[in-house]
Parts: sequence; C-alpha cells; structure tokens
Amino acid sequence: MGEAAAALADRLRDPSVAHSVEEIEKVLRGFSATVDGMSDGVGGITEWLRAAGHTGQLTGHSSVVADRMSHLGKELQRLAEAIQEAQEDR
Repeated sequence: MGEAAAALADRLRDPSVAHSVEEIEKVLRGFSATVDGMSDGVGGITEWLRAAGHTGQLTGHSSVVADRMSHLGKELQRLAEAIQEAQEDR
C-alpha cells in the first residue's frame, strides 16, 4: 500500500501528466478512505496492546496516532468536498 501511494505521488507531481479536477477529487477520497482504515487499524493495535498488558506511554502514543490519523482522514474528505464544490461552480 505504501509503495502504491508513493508511485501515485510521483505521478501526481509529474507536470507532464495531465490530470482532471475529477481525478484529483477521486484520489483525495481514496486517500481519505485509506487513512480512515489505517486509523481503525492503529486503534485496533492500541486495544490489542492494552489487552496484552502494555499500558502507559506505549498505548498512549498509539492512541494519539490513531486520533491524528482520524483527523487527517476527515481533513482529506473536506478537501475533496471543496474540490468538488469548486468544480461545480465552474
């Protein structure tokens, strides 16, 4: 997944590759869904760590990372919505 995201990033930053606003919106929605899934995964890891007896700084850090990823997913969704609105206003 990380390698695919890096390859997509290379394609998106290449000025010789044409993109549409609709394509960029879809990419952002995909990024949002990916980050949301990763946030859920890190949340699951946090729960597992707690159940396995790992408490304190380790689970606290894991929990913070999951929260930040969740926030990032929401921000990516907002950006995709803003792009969609801009496209509709044209």
